[in-house]
Amino acid sequence: MQWEEPNVSLFTKLNKILRSERREPLKPWFRYLKLILTALYKLPSLRMTVWRGVCGNLSDQYDEEHIWWGFSSCTESVEVMEQFVGKSGIRTLFNIECINGKSIKAHSFFKKENEILLLPGTYFRVVGKWSPSKDLYMIHMRETLPPRPYLEPPFDTTSSDVPVSKKSQSSIEAPSEKGVISWKQKSSQPAATRSSKPK
Repeated sequence: MQWEEPNVSLFTKLNKILRSERREPLKPWFRYLKLILTALYKLPSLRMTVWRGVCGNLSDQYDEEHIWWGFSSCTESVEVMEQFVGKSGIRTLFNIECINGKSIKAHSFFKKENEILLLPGTYFRVVGKWSPSKDLYMIHMRETLPPRPYLEPPFDTTSSDVPVSKKSQSSIEAPSEKGVISWKQKSSQPAATRSSKPK
């Protein structure tokens, strides 16, 4: 999903559309989304603490609740995160307690990054915000179940080979009014910070 600069990667293009307020531009991506989400849903969901860093101060954008609408690349390691966001300049670090993280290390070209992917429509409660030093802002978030599903499973989860807890069928293949992702109450999400290998 990544290309060399100056080309805009597939990942970047798709995330830009996922974060958009408009649903129409997403329709050509439905079949691709079904393909990638089917694969990701078959990976185990991980409960763990992960990290994500972005340039700039985003603390004012995060109140009690927040939704990330794009695919969000995180890592288990603070050291790995600092390779991309740096150790100086204005930056925001997210400390995230996730419950549905997907480890894609075995499928990634960058295996040493221990990459954990959060799916579109991930819903968070903001636990705390603070600034431990000048130009550094920390946001502690906890993934929780949303008040309603923002992302539907990409296949019929009533079959025996998928978890019973997932009980709805996605409308990716046959778009409906609801679509892949619910577009109401959209909120901002930090963009990826890396340049040579955008996530």
